[in-house]
Amino acid sequence: MAPRTTRARSAARTTVPAIPPAPAGPATAGAAHQGRALPFWLLTLFLLAFAFGTDDLVIAGILPEISRDLGVPVAASGQLVTAFALAYALGAPFAAFLTARLPRRAVLAGAAAVFAVANLAAAAVPSYGLLLAVRIVAGLAAATASPAAFAVAATAAPEGRQGRFLAVVSAGLTTSLVAGVPLGTWIGDALGWRATMLFVAGLAAVAALGLLTSLPVLPGAAPGRMRDRLAPLRGVATASALLAMVPSGAGGMMTYVYISEVAGNLGDVRGAALAPLITGVGAAGIAGALAGGRAVDALGPVRALVLFLAGVFAAPLLIAVLGAAGGPYPVAVVAVLLVLYGLVTWGIAPATQAWLLRRHDGSPNELIALNNSAMFLGFSVAGGIGGAALGAGGPVAVPATAAGCVALALVLFAVALRHGERSPDEGARPEREERS
Repeated sequence: MAPRTTRARSAARTTVPAIPPAPAGPATAGAAHQGRALPFWLLTLFLLAFAFGTDDLVIAGILPEISRDLGVPVAASGQLVTAFALAYALGAPFAAFLTARLPRRAVLAGAAAVFAVANLAAAAVPSYGLLLAVRIVAGLAAATASPAAFAVAATAAPEGRQGRFLAVVSAGLTTSLVAGVPLGTWIGDALGWRATMLFVAGLAAVAALGLLTSLPVLPGAAPGRMRDRLAPLRGVATASALLAMVPSGAGGMMTYVYISEVAGNLGDVRGAALAPLITGVGAAGIAGALAGGRAVDALGPVRALVLFLAGVFAAPLLIAVLGAAGGPYPVAVVAVLLVLYGLVTWGIAPATQAWLLRRHDGSPNELIALNNSAMFLGFSVAGGIGGAALGAGGPVAVPATAAGCVALALVLFAVALRHGERSPDEGARPEREERS
């Protein structure tokens, strides 16, 4: 037992030791000595995450153009979103294992380059089938880079700023909702949907060049079998936390997917009046992601996780209760409710990632990949479950069902946290870590 205890105590004094720290060079030294300034490579990871999020969801804004140009029904065009999301969700764990031993800069820059080429191809393909194929390639490239981006952000973060560095990458995804998707949609409307694909390719190309020139030298993980690298899944705590991300993702996204129906029921907000509310939710999501990172650094992953989970449960529940009680309410009330919803929904990601990373001294890429896969699976089923709830019970049933999904996630996270306190053999950090 002595070696195991020594390892656990050592893990308590550092952040994520799975990837050795980079040698003291210009990039790492700059990050260490600039105090509060964010290193350029982290901003590049933000841009890469922004490109991934934009590519995933911008198709929704250019569906009619794609449908007309390629001669397919709008419903078929919508499957381009599903293809990307499923390729990401199913491919992330395998991509993480296959690339685990490669240097991080090569993985991130290479995946960004493949992603850019896939979007260039999407701008040139003559048929729906080829477009569907390159969307799958783009999803797999994003699945390869995203977990590595989060793991690198956590590993290379200065002491005490891991949560904030994770939050910057998370904010890239959130910012794509409020800026990338509207901008890509506008480009598609003005210049055609193929121009939108070129826009996304350009973002990824800039990110790839930035990573090649600024990312510190971070070697890959030591050789190992997939069975060994996924050993943490045998622990109840980790398995429960990853499983919880599915209903958490579904519950968090459901109200956003049907925001037009929810806002219409709450305050009779419809049509053009809905756009400022959607923008407000997106802006709140950015702030929530950054606040989640600061909460991790200030409170520790467990307290931050509990805080934001409670909010993710309370926000849709309050929306459902007020929607059932009457209305319509003033637009200001609806805006406050939806902004609070955006804050807590996107604030949970840094806490879950930091908790997983700090519990284990190995397999960071695999853990983040599995976490992101579970979250994307939740996103994928949010529309179907929410649509069934809407058909059965009307707009009030959507946030009520979302709250029910989050309640299930709360139970699973409670199991994870309870077993986490009892399982030092999984690499758990001592309780005093939460006070640091």
